[in-house]
Amino acid sequence: MRGPVSPTALSYVEYLATKKPIDDRALNARVWSALQQALAGYARPRVLEVGCGIGTMLERLIERKVLTAADYLGLDLATEILDAAPERLSQWAEATGRAVRAESSALTITGMSVSVTARFSQADALELPARAEFGRDWDLLVAHAVLDLVDVPRTLEAMLPQLRPSGVFYFSLVFDGLTVLEPELDRSLDEQIMDLYHGTMDRRMRQGLPAGDSRAGRHLFRQLREAGAELLEAGSSDWVVYPRAGAYSAEEAVFLRWILRFIEHSLTGHAELDPGALAHWLEQRRAQLARAELVYLAHQLDFLGRRG
Repeated sequence: MRGPVSPTALSYVEYLATKKPIDDRALNARVWSALQQALAGYARPRVLEVGCGIGTMLERLIERKVLTAADYLGLDLATEILDAAPERLSQWAEATGRAVRAESSALTITGMSVSVTARFSQADALELPARAEFGRDWDLLVAHAVLDLVDVPRTLEAMLPQLRPSGVFYFSLVFDGLTVLEPELDRSLDEQIMDLYHGTMDRRMRQGLPAGDSRAGRHLFRQLREAGAELLEAGSSDWVVYPRAGAYSAEEAVFLRWILRFIEHSLTGHAELDPGALAHWLEQRRAQLARAELVYLAHQLDFLGRRG
């Protein structure tokens, strides 16, 4: 389940940070293994990430030893979030025993058999063909938890040519139309709220253009084929959050509060939903969260492929 960036964008950084361990366990192991194999022959791959947020995917690629030496460029639209990435990445590197050197607009991370240079820049994926300063011939293109928030055919048309011939793309956590909150409260109201929430994704617009698809995952199989890409591997990457031994982790509790905030932000004032019913539903869900009873599931898909 996705939501638009809150008006308090800096606090959205908290959401991106707390969902990292949830993403970690959700990512499809078979697709991830295929990514590792696809990059195994590169001495120093050039990596472009679209929608990089605060840089958690770069951390993950280093932590899991997919990247040991690399040149990385992270792009994002939200400057407030993007500005947090270098500081977070520096803190993460130092906390994991690595050295960080800042030079001009780049961070170089070394130590523990790692040598990675990272840069961050504000940009829209659709701008890539016109932004010559970013270059082309990237070896790996990453879009994590992004493709359900954009017009996918136009975005693929802009992104895939940035890869070198036969370059690899990794598109992860692409939402695919199923959200579950348990225990059930009122089946009819639960279903209405989820249907209306997903509908807000389908109607989302940005600068007059479509910017969302609640079934982006299943549609991506066809859209990649139509874009001339070769699909190498795909698999589910569902978010599953539930209390263990009667409690959530600190990150899980914050993450679930954000999920309920997204629903509230998207559906408040919706013409098809009684405001009192929504308020009571949210109150009950937050009470379930406080009692460590709430279970949350969201169906997503991961994709690995090559530029055609």
